[in-house]
Amino acid sequence: MDKAKRFARRGVRSGLLSVAVLLLATACATSDEENSSSPSSSSTPPAGRADAPSKDNPNLLRGFRSWLKTNKSSKDDELAEHALSVSLDYSDGRSGVAKVLTNYGPWGRAESQVGPLAEAFTAWWDKDPAASSAQFLSQGGKTVKETALYAGDKPENLLTEFRSWVTQNTSDGRRLAPHITALTLGYGVKGSGAATVSTNYLTYKAPQTQNCLESISEAFAAWWEKEKGVSNVTVTSEDQGSQAEKELTPAS
Repeated sequence: MDKAKRFARRGVRSGLLSVAVLLLATACATSDEENSSSPSSSSTPPAGRADAPSKDNPNLLRGFRSWLKTNKSSKDDELAEHALSVSLDYSDGRSGVAKVLTNYGPWGRAESQVGPLAEAFTAWWDKDPAASSAQFLSQGGKTVKETALYAGDKPENLLTEFRSWVTQNTSDGRRLAPHITALTLGYGVKGSGAATVSTNYLTYKAPQTQNCLESISEAFAAWWEKEKGVSNVTVTSEDQGSQAEKELTPAS
């Protein structure tokens, strides 16, 4: 049976950011007290990234629901209505985590209700390395069940790949990349997905924080490379005092 969700395997991509990105990165560099040189030129192509969800099913929630509804079982049709959103969370030191928000609950009952949906999601995920585990949340946002999705030795971490790309493809990537701490791709029932990039910048400590966030948002847009599935990115400071938002132009 064809899966409604597929992630294309990683490939090597190349290219440089626009002049606007370089100017923003330069402005950000003036606020950093550390002394470091720009990345040296190299014949090695920049690190690639795992592609966005396949063009056939760019929204993970819709893909999962569609897969459930293609089965003949009426039970699966009912399960689909209990999945409200799907997100992929990437952070340092761990593999990707798929989080599925449900309408099960209240919390005391959700633990006994979520089992069939968790089993279906695990089967649909089909051991894709984009996430190693899944967390299922009750209507109140509490994790009520966790399952393993991928146990192989080559898990994918989009945060690591994005930071590597920034380091190699922006004029001030060596300064920007260490400040990027997390990446989340979220998918709901309506509209396209949204990306959130978290940083450890503190607005009150770094006057040029906004410029740095703008640089990272421009870098994300270039790295995402017009893939479908995500329509905008928001980059935030650790104290939530600053943020940069950018719309992503999908491929035509």
